[in-house]
This record gives sequence, structure tokens and C-alpha cells, in this order.
Amino acid sequence: RIHAIMRAALTIVAALSLLLLSYTNAARSRATHTNNWAVLVATSKYWLNYRHSSNIMSIYRSVKRLGIPDSNILLLNSEDHSCNPRNPWKATVFNNESHALNVYGDDVEVDYRGEEVTTENFLRLLTGRHDPSVPRSKRLLSDDSSNILIYMTGHGGDEFIKFQGTSELMAQDLADALVQMDAKRRYHQILLMVETCQAGTLISRIASPRVVALASSVKGESSYSYLNDFSLGQPVIDRFTHLTLFFAEALQLDSPTTLQDLVSLYGYDVLGSTFVYKVHPGMTRPLSEIRVTEFFGAISKTRPLLQAYPLEPSASLPDSTVPPQAARQQGAHQHAVCSGLGNSSQCLHSYGPSRGQVQASWDWILLTSCCILAALIV
Repeated sequence: RIHAIMRAALTIVAALSLLLLSYTNAARSRATHTNNWAVLVATSKYWLNYRHSSNIMSIYRSVKRLGIPDSNILLLNSEDHSCNPRNPWKATVFNNESHALNVYGDDVEVDYRGEEVTTENFLRLLTGRHDPSVPRSKRLLSDDSSNILIYMTGHGGDEFIKFQGTSELMAQDLADALVQMDAKRRYHQILLMVETCQAGTLISRIASPRVVALASSVKGESSYSYLNDFSLGQPVIDRFTHLTLFFAEALQLDSPTTLQDLVSLYGYDVLGSTFVYKVHPGMTRPLSEIRVTEFFGAISKTRPLLQAYPLEPSASLPDSTVPPQAARQQGAHQHAVCSGLGNSSQCLHSYGPSRGQVQASWDWILLTSCCILAALIV
């Protein structure tokens, strides 16, 4: 009888451990994100694809206006159309025929340009599997508290998008990269937007959680340009990006506009193609409760101080003594240096375990306990 009671007690403990594990995982998935990143990719080269540079520069301008710094934006542009010999207006990229706005601007930071924009580099960027020589400015230093906007534009077909016209990123490659990102806890939520012909097929194999994927067209359909500039001899923007830009330019950082409002914008009558989107498991809120600025805007946290820092350390104290206020000032300076690197959580890894690492340790402890209890029961 005592043996039966012990078996019952162990069974209850094991069940509670599994319940606690599932609860912690669910709580982690509901946790509020603390930083935003943007990965913007134009995969086409040559002058005839001017509009693809305009597409990506327009989105780049919008996310910068809403506060995402260049340190958190990875811009991949296959062709520098601003300096193309055929461009009569050097160092400019326009997204309308009136040339009212130069989206190239004078403070653009392109992280991958020309021949650097390859399928291999794009996949390494997402998964974080870089050569040690790759600088921090070319890395996606996200974590499990990061919301990531991935915007891709170029030429594509059934389950692929072309890079440079010489290689293809397959739908399964993209899906596998997102699986690795989830396994390595490189994101909290992802908004993936694809503008290419048959774009819906590129997102068809994605199975990773907490991903919202938007595509400008379905299988068998083209994705169309919007405006032609006869002085350039090229279209200057695509319809899907034009609608997105029209929507984003009306946003402010505190705008209540939601993803449901965004997806409701893309009608067949304005796109000329069938817009499609998918919401994958793990999104704990409906699109009508997720603000667009949770992906297009910046997130910043402030920590109030109880008293002001002294301008100078006390001269009466010996050199070996560090006053508490000076110690706090040093800590604040260290935090400022970390923040200057683009993602302070990455810097804090040097001083202690991250929240994701602590959570992973507890997960392993719970799993190990469950296995031991199960063995004892058997």
C-alpha cells in the first residue's frame, strides 16, 4: 500500500512539473517584446529593376521615421540604382513620377550591397551562423524578446525568389531558416512581407510559431508595378509597396492602427493580384489587437533614477574608494555603451546570463525532473 501511495505521489509531482513547464513556455510566448529589428531585402540587380530598390528604400525610410535605428536595420540591396550610369539624377531614388521625395536620402546605411546579397548571406543573417570575421553591423543581434520585420521584394515564381538573377531562395530554405531562428530563440514574433510574383508560394512551407506572413500574390499570378517615370524609362514602385507605404506614412509611434487594418488594405482592385496572409500558431492575440508599430516602430525602455548623478566625484574620498553615486554613474555609462551597440541585451550577455539562458536552464531542470520521476514510477 505504501508503494502504491508513493507511485501516486510521484505521478502527481510529474504531472505538476509538466504543467509548470507548459505554463512557463506559454508565459514566455506571451511576454512583451523589448526591441525591434528590420531585415529589408531587394534581390534584383540591373537598371530595369529600379522599382525594387525604390520599394526597399521606401520601407527603410518608414521604419527609420518610426524610430528603429540603423543599428537595428539590416538593409540588403542588390543594385545601387542611385549611382547607376543611366540615372540622370545621381544619388537619388524616387518612388513617384513627380520626384517629390528622394527615398535614398543622405543618411542611408546599406549593410549588404551588390554581390554581397546572396541566398547564403541572407540565410546566415537570419540564423546567425556567420563567419567570425563578419562585423556586428552585418549581424541580426536579436533575441527571444525581439519583434522582427522581414520585407522582401524581387522577382519570383512557384516557391522561389531570385537573388541577382543567378540563384534562388526556395520556400523550404526560408521555412528551415525560421525553424532555426525559433530553436535558437532569435525572435519573439516575426512579420514577413513578400512582394514578388507568386509570392504566396514562398510562404507556403512556413511552419514556425509566432509568424505572420503576408504575400502580394498567389500561385499563377504576377505582382504588378504601380507608376511609370518616363524620364527614367522605368516603373518607380510596385503596387503592394505603394499601398504599404501609403499606410505606413500615416502612422505615428502611438498609432492604434492594427495588423488587421493593414491586411484589409490589400484588395484585388488595387493590386491586380490576390493578396494572401497566414497567421501561424503562437500568436496569442488576434491581428485586430496587434499594432502595426509593434513591427514598424521602435521600442524603448527608460529607468527612472531616484536622485541626480554628481557632475564630479567627491575629492575628499581616497582614490581606492568609489562613492555609490559614482558606481551608479559607471553602471549607467556601461549601459549607454551597450545601448550604442544596437541591442543592449547582447552586451549584457558579457556580465551574466540572459533571460533566455535562465529560462532554458529552468526548462532543462524541469524536463530532467520529469524523466527521473517517470523512471522511478516505472
